[in-house]
Formats: sequence, C-alpha cells, structure tokens
Amino acid sequence: MSKRVVVISEDLAAPWDEGIKKFAYSIGGAFRREREVRILNIDRENAGASDGVEALPGTRTFMTPSLRRELQSFDPDAILYVPSPSSTLASFARTFVLRRHAPRARLGMVALIPRRHSPRMKFFLSATAPDLTFVPSYSSLLHLNDLQLRGALSPVGVDLSVFRPPRPGEREALREKYSVDRDSFVYLHVGHLSAKRNVRQFEQLAGVSGVETIVIGSTSTEEDKQVRSGLEKSGVRVIREYVAVEEFYRLADCYVFPVVDHEGCVEIPLSVIEALASGLRVVSRPFGGLRDFLPPGPDLVYCDRYDELTESALAARGERGIDVRPMDTFAWDNIARGLIDELEGVVR
Repeated sequence: MSKRVVVISEDLAAPWDEGIKKFAYSIGGAFRREREVRILNIDRENAGASDGVEALPGTRTFMTPSLRRELQSFDPDAILYVPSPSSTLASFARTFVLRRHAPRARLGMVALIPRRHSPRMKFFLSATAPDLTFVPSYSSLLHLNDLQLRGALSPVGVDLSVFRPPRPGEREALREKYSVDRDSFVYLHVGHLSAKRNVRQFEQLAGVSGVETIVIGSTSTEEDKQVRSGLEKSGVRVIREYVAVEEFYRLADCYVFPVVDHEGCVEIPLSVIEALASGLRVVSRPFGGLRDFLPPGPDLVYCDRYDELTESALAARGERGIDVRPMDTFAWDNIARGLIDELEGVVR
C-alpha cells in the first residue's frame, strides 16, 4: 500500500474556485485521511503557501534543488501530478523530471483538459510519460491508446459534506440572505467569465417573466469584460467574488451548463457534479466525459443544439421537485482510492 503520497501542481493556491486547482487540493485532502501526504505548489507566481499546501520556488522545468530535496527527504511511494496546463508536451517533460527526482515512486498524471498530440510525437511521449495518465473521458483514453501510452479512466469528485440538498426551509432562508426573489425560478451557472464557456446563452433566459439568472464567475481567472457586460445588460446577475457557492446551488432551481468548447472547462465539469450532489436539476450540453459517467435522466438533460438547451431549461420550470440521483460514487475518498489502486497495479 502506498503510505506516502505527493500531490503536485503549479500555482496551487486559494481560492479553490477553478477546476484543476480544486481537483488537486481536494484529492490531496482525500489522500490525507488515510495516508501521509504532501501537497506541493510549484509557486511560479509567488502566491505563497495555502492551508495544507507547501509552496516551493518554481520553474517551468521542475528542475529545482528545492523540489528534488523535498521529494528525496519524503521518499514518496506515489506521486500524482495535476498539471495546470493539462497534458501538454511540457507536462510530459515535467513528469520525466519528477521520475528523476523520485525514481522509486509510482508516478501518475491527471489530464483534466483534453490535449491531442501528433503521432509523430510518440517517441517523445513514450520516453517521458508517467507510469499512468488519468483522463476523464473515453475519447481521451482512446487517444492515449493510439499513442501507445498507459492510461486509465477517472472522474472528478465532490465533497458531499459541503454540496448537499437544502434542508427544509433552507432554500427560502438563503434566498432572503442573497436578495433572491422567493418565488422566482432561478437558473445558475458557475465558472469562468469567458467566451469559451458560452455563458452568454444565459441572455436567452434572463428576460423571461418569473425567472432570475445568476452566473458566478471564477476569481482565479481573468474575466472577459465583454462577456460580463453582455450578461449584465440582459439582466443576468453576475457575481465575481469568492462566495459560498454551495449555498447558491441550494437556493437555485436549475443548473445550466452551456459549454461546448473543449478548452472552456475540465472534461468533467466539477460544477455539474456539485449541482447534482446539491439535489439540483441540470440541463447541459453533452460536454467532454459527462455521458461516460452520468447517463441522462429526469435530473440531467443533455441538449445537442443551442436552441434545445434554452428550450429544455425553460421547460424545467414546470418540473420542480424531481428526484436527483445519489452521488456517493463521486465522493473524493472514492476517487482517491481508485487512483491509488490503479497506480499500484501498474507493472513497470
């Protein structure tokens, strides 16, 4: 059993409102409940240490004495690298450096955003690849197979103690707290204020009578001012500060995920998992690996067309009180155990 585990990522600092950062921090916390763990931030932006995260001076190559000393003194059984740019060629090069720093450790990389590499890069990738690359979709797993790289399928997770359905009276109390009309049908989206997320589709919902629309923008990424301006002019309430997002899931009626650009989000959006765990109905484009782990149902409607998403979201107003599937299999502890089991099963 891997008793000592290192989770490592770049610029891993609070707030935890961006998918890759949240994954690295959350999976490290889950490992910590059963193992001795170091969560390392390769600090290229001088963000410093966060709660439970150690900051080390950073370079793009990972070839730093401080990182080497840390790994050699801790002597991990397993290293999980969660690259902030996902599985770029440079990310593979950094896994090669990590292997040199800690040759005994099983080494895994989590590639949350799909990257596609030319077959001409097979030799470089096979020479630098970790023991196992984890991806959140069958499409990305097939791409790894085409490149003759060892891969495994893994979803993202959710903290079920934080993201839960509202208790009796809680939705009404939260609406009063955040000045949301008690009787409105509330649509919610959480994520980057970027054109790549297609969030301006919310403008189609904002003008409907009896409807309130809320978009909570990540503070970890730069906002697209044109996107924000368009949303606010149409009547969408835009929040771009670090808030208790779990409370907004509990006060909403429907979560809408309009993203189609594969670079607009991690391949399984954490917000969709969090919304379902909060007992919230979801209307979504069939993005990334969502269908691979979450089949459609009354609580999760997939829409292939732009106009179909708006139509399905509006239709949800007449379907309050539906049952939402249990999300226990997505608890971070289960995701962490799956990752370690896969890594320990690798034959070098």
